[in-house]
Amino acid sequence: MNPIRPHILLCNDDGFRAPGIQQLSTALLAFADVTIVAPEGPRSGFSSAITSNHPLRLKPRYEGNGLRVYSCEGAPVDCVKLGLHALFADAAPDLVISGINHGSNEGICVHYSGTVGAAREACIQGLKALATSIDDTALRPDFGEAIAYTIRVARQMLVQDMPRGRFLSLNVPRGEVKGLRICPQSSGRFVDEYMKSSNARGHDVFWLQGYQQPDREGAEDDLHLMRSGYATLTPLMIDQTDYELLQVLEGSFC
Repeated sequence: MNPIRPHILLCNDDGFRAPGIQQLSTALLAFADVTIVAPEGPRSGFSSAITSNHPLRLKPRYEGNGLRVYSCEGAPVDCVKLGLHALFADAAPDLVISGINHGSNEGICVHYSGTVGAAREACIQGLKALATSIDDTALRPDFGEAIAYTIRVARQMLVQDMPRGRFLSLNVPRGEVKGLRICPQSSGRFVDEYMKSSNARGHDVFWLQGYQQPDREGAEDDLHLMRSGYATLTPLMIDQTDYELLQVLEGSFC
């Protein structure tokens, strides 16, 4: 690895072979050394899950031309934790990027997403971290715009200080992008989440589906702006304390 170039750790929840992480790594190599540590296969919806009941292995997959690739048997957060422990003991990466994810992670999805979970873990470890996703679940999406915006944000993050305990989430719509908007996370919940069906033995089974229903329609948040054609960049934080309610509770219970 070249000490004069920034070093970026790449992870995801789609697996190390996924086109999103592969194409992004190729683009990043134009100005940075890259180490990929990603799951062996899809791990969507793993949030901040970690593996505690069996040992994990890092499998070297490729090394050369400023790129190292490893797969990990665990979850996205395992990839970050183990990658930092085993590969970056002497020098931490300058930036951790999780993605590019197949499918957006706006709104309430930040609580379920393995992509966001991996970036959150890097932030917990005191590193600059970015989760990046495209609003397209096709097998082979056009990642051109998502890569361009990811690199734009990554370059800025490399030269800009980030407050401890904060990280960023980038969501890029499919097709033509109108521009980048800095905005808050949408709030709401998923509705129509399960479709009932029967298996071959006649037992009831339930398939996860559903869609996000925001609390407020037309708000200037990541869900509505992305659906309007904008790439959205949302700052997220580790400390989830509601400090306003904290004061109310202190007055009520103490």
